[in-house]
Amino acid sequence: MLFGCSVPVAGGLSEVDANEVLVALEQDGVVATKEAEPEQERGYRVLVGRDDASAAITVLTRKSLPRVGSPGVLDALGKGALVPSRSSEHAKVVIGTAGELERSLNRLDGVLSARVHLAVLQKDSLSFGEPERAPTASVLLRYRGATPPITPQDVQRLVAGAVPGLQAEAVTVVSAPSPAEGRLVERELARFGPITLTRGSLGPAKLMVGGIVVLNLVWLGVVALLWLKQRRDAGALATLRAEHEALLQGPGS
Repeated sequence: MLFGCSVPVAGGLSEVDANEVLVALEQDGVVATKEAEPEQERGYRVLVGRDDASAAITVLTRKSLPRVGSPGVLDALGKGALVPSRSSEHAKVVIGTAGELERSLNRLDGVLSARVHLAVLQKDSLSFGEPERAPTASVLLRYRGATPPITPQDVQRLVAGAVPGLQAEAVTVVSAPSPAEGRLVERELARFGPITLTRGSLGPAKLMVGGIVVLNLVWLGVVALLWLKQRRDAGALATLRAEHEALLQGPGS
């Protein structure tokens, strides 16, 4: 009965991402559960009460969850053409490297999202006498709190170390703090007898109490029927005894 009152707000997640979504929702007072994805092996989805769905979506949108997966080097190279060219393979390596860097930055505590853009031109063996353009990079970080979880200098060293020929000074880092979060969703409370519940929990609680009341009424009805049957059986037994005694005390006794 309670499962029917839940709706999924995020699906196709790894266990790590599903746990991150659960923690984010619980911090804002939205009760959520995690279960295996029925149509995806080793995938998970997060469910909330039907009345809490809009609040949960607001929280996840505000916190940029679930995180968008970035393709790594192996993912990018695995989607090649039948006859790959040098330029296409080079582009895939650049995209995969940027994805690996985004994954590393996104796993830092306090980072909400990270985007890495690499400008790495392929060396052309046919161009003679032209100056070679040095690679450059730019990084955009969104973080929670008052201070970044990683300094711009550390970001520059991380990115420069992953790209051959890239100097740390050629990496531009832009950091943007997220507004103070606190509780993004005010939970609306309601009274149910002596208990105070959220609006999302009020419906399931009423269904549970209603079910218990119905079961108790059914049980009382069964007890009443058994009591009436016992009284009828006792009356019938008393009548038989009286008739038996009357026969024994008849004229021929």
